[in-house]
Amino acid sequence: MTPIFLITALSLLSAAAGQAVPGTQPTVTVSGGPVAGTSVGSVNQFLGIPFAVSPPTRFNPPQSAPAWPGTLDATQYKPACIQQFNYPENSRENTIKWFSTPGPPAGESEDCLYLNVYAPAGAVPGSNKAVMFWIFGGSFTFGTGTLPQYNGTSFAENQDVIIVTHNYRTNVFGFPGSTEKPTSQQNLGFLDQRLALDWVRNNIRSFGGDPNHIVLFGESAGAQSVDVLVTNPPKPVPFVGAIMESGQDTISTPSTASAQSWLKLVVATNCATATSPLACVRAVSATAIKSIIEHQQLSFAPIYDNGVTWKGTGRVDRRRSTPANPIIARVPIMIGSNADEGTFVVYEVTGNSSAILSQEFPPNSSLLISTVLSRYPPNTGNGPVNTQLAAILNDFLIKCPTKVVSTETAAVGIPAWRYYFDAAFANTQIFPGAGAYHSAEISLVFGTYPQAGATPYQIKLSMAMQKAWADFAKNPAQGPGWQAVPEIVIFGAGVRPGGNDGTGKPTSVTTSPNQIDRFCYLYQPIYDAAILLSP
Repeated sequence: MTPIFLITALSLLSAAAGQAVPGTQPTVTVSGGPVAGTSVGSVNQFLGIPFAVSPPTRFNPPQSAPAWPGTLDATQYKPACIQQFNYPENSRENTIKWFSTPGPPAGESEDCLYLNVYAPAGAVPGSNKAVMFWIFGGSFTFGTGTLPQYNGTSFAENQDVIIVTHNYRTNVFGFPGSTEKPTSQQNLGFLDQRLALDWVRNNIRSFGGDPNHIVLFGESAGAQSVDVLVTNPPKPVPFVGAIMESGQDTISTPSTASAQSWLKLVVATNCATATSPLACVRAVSATAIKSIIEHQQLSFAPIYDNGVTWKGTGRVDRRRSTPANPIIARVPIMIGSNADEGTFVVYEVTGNSSAILSQEFPPNSSLLISTVLSRYPPNTGNGPVNTQLAAILNDFLIKCPTKVVSTETAAVGIPAWRYYFDAAFANTQIFPGAGAYHSAEISLVFGTYPQAGATPYQIKLSMAMQKAWADFAKNPAQGPGWQAVPEIVIFGAGVRPGGNDGTGKPTSVTTSPNQIDRFCYLYQPIYDAAILLSP
């Protein structure tokens, strides 16, 4: 079964970040010292604050940032961590074009463990604003909190919340797979996330935030990261709610490729005969390592680490959770998916559908594959997307696991809300016919969709989604404004470029899961069998 976290995350385009107002310099004091940011409209931005020693020692856990001399200049973004965009060239170019354009404003570097805070200008210590902590996606391969689509200015300004984005290490720099490292030090990217969250809890009061009211939200690999934190939380639990967009950890399998990929990297860097291959690879330039892992398409991802960050028993623990024996963080959740998650996964994929599905499904699934193919409408047209495969993978990989997480959360008495995003706009499409693709909702939630070509319905939908996310963040127990599971809210009215433009349509409607989840029963046996593989 393909890990959920291998589905890429992020959105394509965004509006340009707001321009700083000359002569304004908001300043706060945090554990490391004074921090000077900029004012953009009615929002104070504090960019590039170190939450850890940076650059970190390569392949080592992060360490808390020391104090800095004088006042920290927090007016510019810091670099993204080292990115991995795999060859062949066409695939690499598409990934960059779709999910990292515009790219990180400060480039990439191992010197990357920084975070960004977007706070309403009137927020001061004691304002106790709700805090939303964003975790980006990108298959644990690429991504950064500094991408323009994650600019929190619009969100903070419109909804009176504080937005925090941060970087964490990905690919081999975040999940190395070296046998010389103890299991407890394999998931460095997860450790980065936890240290950033700890920094926020300890310092967000200075920005006007409530350290006891932090809500996590993330997409794809970021949503899986959120679920990992929910099902294996730090103690005490440092958040009060969680939003998962197009991803979760309850139904996923760990990658077994990291160890083998590490060995290939060791050989490619001429470190195989070294006394310590780990020390040898540490001495190789980041540029050389990046080139090797991209050209050889090496895969590095989280592993089960005995509960230091990831136990791998999230579904079992969630189902066993009680108020008396919580096991997990018993915080309200909001979770959802998009209508066309599978389109970019099968873009220009050719070949026999049964053979392709056999790579995604467990072994000996030929009968199930035949049944599945008979239930979905056949592929239509000669475009770059096999519509039948896209629909199947949408359900199997994203939508139906969303159903499982939401219903099983509600079943143990934890409030749960579910959404379904079904809209596409010409100014955010990654290719014709992509539809409501994986990550398409992000620019609407953040309010960073391109202003050029924005439709009245798109503007209205963005505001409605922002408000729903913020309403949940401000009062997770009350929820985002619609009925809890099993009800589902559909955002977007099926708007598509060149067709339904949303005129006269509501931004959302509430429905039962019967129609949306009509084929999920086909995959339930696979999900249930996966419980037996839990550590």
